[in-house]
Amino acid sequence: MKKHNFTYIIILLLTAIIISCSDDKSSTEPELVIDQALVGTWDLTKIIAKLGTSNLELTPEQAGYSVTAVFKDDLTFQSTTTESDSVTVDAGTWGTKDGTLTITINGEEPESSPYVVEGNIVTLESTVPYQGFEIDATLEFTKQ
Repeated sequence: MKKHNFTYIIILLLTAIIISCSDDKSSTEPELVIDQALVGTWDLTKIIAKLGTSNLELTPEQAGYSVTAVFKDDLTFQSTTTESDSVTVDAGTWGTKDGTLTITINGEEPESSPYVVEGNIVTLESTVPYQGFEIDATLEFTKQ
């Protein structure tokens, strides 16, 4: 009978441990807020590609890559990306926290990047396709 009670206690303890260790995303995810300066329509106007120790400044036309993003005050967004002859439209949610912009395209993992708004210009760090490669770059967007 004691062996039976011991097994029962072990099962209860394991159950309690599993429940207490469950993934609670709401307590670990930062609470994102709206930055009113980002609300509006933004067009990519400059790409500063980081190539080793030097930078290459490109227009979207030179890079063959353009983006228009619309950030709404309900924390949703839509972006249209043109690369060569293909056009991609994405939608999802956005928010900011401590100088970091987080974008979640519907069905994908969130992506975050530091950003800076100066007047009608916003810059952020990202990767962009260029001549068949993904390169690190600073993207400059102008508010329309």
